Amino acid sequence: MPRYSPRTGLLETYQVGPFDSAHVYVQWGGKLPGGETWACGLRMRKKTGTTTVADGTSLLVGVSSACVTMHQAATTNLGTGAKLSFVKVNAIGTDGKYLDGGGTNQGFFSDLPGAGTSAQTAPNQVAMAVTWTTGFSRGPAHKGRFYLPLFNTSLDTNGLVPAANVTSLKGGINTFLTNLNAVNTAFEVAVFSRKAGAAGNRRVTGVSIGRALDTQRRRRRSLTEDYQ
Repeated sequence: MPRYSPRTGLLETYQVGPFDSAHVYVQWGGKLPGGETWACGLRMRKKTGTTTVADGTSLLVGVSSACVTMHQAATTNLGTGAKLSFVKVNAIGTDGKYLDGGGTNQGFFSDLPGAGTSAQTAPNQVAMAVTWTTGFSRGPAHKGRFYLPLFNTSLDTNGLVPAANVTSLKGGINTFLTNLNAVNTAFEVAVFSRKAGAAGNRRVTGVSIGRALDTQRRRRRSLTEDYQ
């Protein structure tokens, strides 16, 4: 049951509502060691006009190329155990569902490995968080995030990723952002919020990456335990 502030009349907790506009949702992912899987996602907005079903189809090839380049870049440094198997690009309505109401635009790849020097340097569920920034520090849609799998890295004595490794990754993701925005000048990467009563979207203007590794528990749910 939604709770409203008696002082302001506004919702006290986050409630999901409709998006403010139709847009394109990009998802890419694949396989991890031990039968696990991973996926990342981002959204792209149309600068003028309304997003249509055909937009997802037209962006698929270019967006897929940008995802492949990022995944296999030495600067991104993902483990060879992180396989890229698919890229999906689909038009999404304000209700959060596919505009075409059915199928998906999807490109398939032959389990392309990351460019790291080893398969993995940490368990499947350990991930590197990448934050999209928008020039706004607060409010709905002020930042977005996705989690890269099997980032090949050592840790310093404080348990953090060396700054040089993060700087390299940040350069790779900035290139990824540039490549995505170049696919079609009518579209750009953006952060969307569907907070009830405050839906909105903002253009991504930069990238922020911390030195502490994160966790995605969903990437550790199919691995078969081997008790000894």
